[in-house]
Amino acid sequence: MRTAAWSFLGVGLVVALASAQEGSTPAPPLPLVLSRAATYVETFADTLSGLVAAESYVQDVHPAFNRFGTMPRFAKPYSGAMHRELKSDLLLVRPVGSEGWMQFRDVTEVDGKKLKDRNDRLARLFLDPSKSTASQSRKIMDESSRYNIGDVIRTINNPVIALAFLERSYQKRFAFTLGKADPSLGPSAWAIEYKEVQRPTLIRGDGDSNLPTYGRAWVDLETGRVLKTEFVIEAPAITARVTATFKPDQRLGINVPAEMIEEYKPSAGGRISGRASYGRFRQFAVKTDEVIEKPTAR
Repeated sequence: MRTAAWSFLGVGLVVALASAQEGSTPAPPLPLVLSRAATYVETFADTLSGLVAAESYVQDVHPAFNRFGTMPRFAKPYSGAMHRELKSDLLLVRPVGSEGWMQFRDVTEVDGKKLKDRNDRLARLFLDPSKSTASQSRKIMDESSRYNIGDVIRTINNPVIALAFLERSYQKRFAFTLGKADPSLGPSAWAIEYKEVQRPTLIRGDGDSNLPTYGRAWVDLETGRVLKTEFVIEAPAITARVTATFKPDQRLGINVPAEMIEEYKPSAGGRISGRASYGRFRQFAVKTDEVIEKPTAR
């Protein structure tokens, strides 16, 4: 499963308005909500580009078992790691020469062991003005995913990927409806439901196959701030779900990622789950001699 690089926001969509719910802020027209969300995502992109966050990430593989406690005959045996704990610096940046967004997970510790082979030159590709940056995007995504466990090859474990679906230039690819208010996320928090309708899809599978996505984004109706996102991919071989929650950062003036929860269910059985938390958002600095400086608080 791989992702296309993405940028940020526009309007060309199916409109279905929901009536205001009791005890919540009355909902404005959906096009206005989407426009506010688009403007917020633009601000988010400008603010977060070039920042790095500390990520604590736990992954688990849950094999398929039948009611007798044994593996079904059709299940594919798995001999890899069943549990993994990663400590990483997560870069969320816009590559030079591209309007898209990418992540690079610079893993510093695996299962309690610090790494000595951190590939800082790859991290530098995100930040140094170079014509080769865009052409290296696939290599960077592969590098970011090399410590994932399980039989599912994936690069969609990215806490901000679903924000792209609210970008102005991408909204026309989706059908949107206004869902329900969610007071647990705030007095003016509402869910926006979406479904990808254009082809080719933004996320692609093996053999460059289309993997349409659907899900929800919880948005503050008054400010357009994104509070939570969820996207689901249902393919013949697997179902994937990634949910991210965001929290206010007063210093940056945006909602930064707080937690990401992922789940992959192969059709052959079993499950892969993951949970990541984020903190210490700071500026990532690069020296001209290709040596990565230690990130400093911003």
